[in-house]
Amino acid sequence: VRQWLERFEATGVDGLKPRSVHQKYAEEFKLEIVQKYLAGHTSYPVLAREYGIPDNSVIVRWVSLYTSGQPLQTTGRARPMKDGRKTTQIERIEIAQWTIANDYNYGAAMQQFKISYGQVYAWVKKFKQGGESALEDRRGKAKKDNGQLTEIERLKLENKRLQARLVHVSTEAAVLKKLQELERRNAGQTNNIRPFNNLHKK
Repeated sequence: VRQWLERFEATGVDGLKPRSVHQKYAEEFKLEIVQKYLAGHTSYPVLAREYGIPDNSVIVRWVSLYTSGQPLQTTGRARPMKDGRKTTQIERIEIAQWTIANDYNYGAAMQQFKISYGQVYAWVKKFKQGGESALEDRRGKAKKDNGQLTEIERLKLENKRLQARLVHVSTEAAVLKKLQELERRNAGQTNNIRPFNNLHKK
């Protein structure tokens, strides 16, 4: 139960979903996380949540390897780093809002919208700094677009943002309640065993 709670605190509800034992990560991805940890002002749970890694111990192992001078080489099928699909400004805004509504769970956003980590991270950062217009595509003909959304588009995006936040909060509350119930039950079973052992000794 304690392990479930740690995974829940680190990556939210997604941390409790079945995981692939053979999940692989690219060397570039590992190095980015390790360097961020060593720079300070963060923790293993925070990094696990930010990068969508289901288990804190994975990052602990990477840091240990790096600080001991061992390589963080990529093995097997690596997690995609830079590949991503084309998106519209409205999609980018929706993805940024969804990620923020889900407590910056970049890993979940990658799975939800089929995009790369680099994409979602950049969009969230731009959205926070410059709002909707910061996610406008300024390349080529797109430069003619002023990046302004219609009122209907804004209302639709706001509705999606609120729905995402509601689902996230409701799900987390339900899962946390269940985990706390399991922890209490586990503690109760432990307490019941002790009197039995004492009686057996007499």
